[in-house]
Amino acid sequence: MSFPQARQRQRQAQQQQQPHQQKPALTSSDQQRIKGWLNTVYAADVARIVEHFGNSPSATDIRVVDVDASGVTVAWKAGQKKKKNGKKEEEEEEMQFAVRQPSGAGSVLQEISDLATEATRALGLADTPKITADLASFNKRTLVDFAFVPPSVLVMGGVGIGLASLAHLALAEDVHPLLAIFRSLATQGTWYFVLVLVVVVHLLEAALVFVVCQLIKTFQPRQMNTRTQIQWTLGGAFFGVFCLHRFVVRLKRQFAMAESMKGPSLAGAAAGHAGTG
Repeated sequence: MSFPQARQRQRQAQQQQQPHQQKPALTSSDQQRIKGWLNTVYAADVARIVEHFGNSPSATDIRVVDVDASGVTVAWKAGQKKKKNGKKEEEEEEMQFAVRQPSGAGSVLQEISDLATEATRALGLADTPKITADLASFNKRTLVDFAFVPPSVLVMGGVGIGLASLAHLALAEDVHPLLAIFRSLATQGTWYFVLVLVVVVHLLEAALVFVVCQLIKTFQPRQMNTRTQIQWTLGGAFFGVFCLHRFVVRLKRQFAMAESMKGPSLAGAAAGHAGTG
């Protein structure tokens, strides 16, 4: 990839940011912490990014010169080139990698991790970038897995039979002999009211799950995608509290993990993790 192509990639990434009118700001301490981190602990990963995206396998003096919520600027010396006066001088180049989904310090770190992983694959290297491995370890300790887990087959069968029986009692004039005892306890109109109430409750549960999933997907896209959101929403609609309970348990666990984090930001916590790794 040539330098103009790299600049084109930068512009394309910046265009993807345009819908985000307000970018979360990083504190100056977070900026310095991330910059120092990338220039020391993860210098090798940054070098891979420069080698691949900057097309500079012989780059020297590679360094991160600026960090903010919208991107990371990397500079390096590309080697000596002759000038018009016949002298050879070091050519300085730089590239800004825009964050595609800016959401604070975490998104900056994740963007560098994604770039390092892509560069590693393109260069034919088999190992995992250190920043990717460390972030995966950090996320495992601080982020709950919201992957959809359906209720047991017994529960799903019981809920299905219950809803079918309720619909039969509410909508059929002549009920099945096995359900006749239930019809004798209440009129068809009463059972219809119960059916409507159950349907409304299930739809409200599904709507609540959908909204919460949307919030998770917005602020923590690594934890929630559209497919998982649909699965949890349909689970809430069909199985009600039996599915909602599993979702709430994960949500409470995530809040508990957030409370237990020492640092006020992902950058601070991750930097502490890197320093002890």
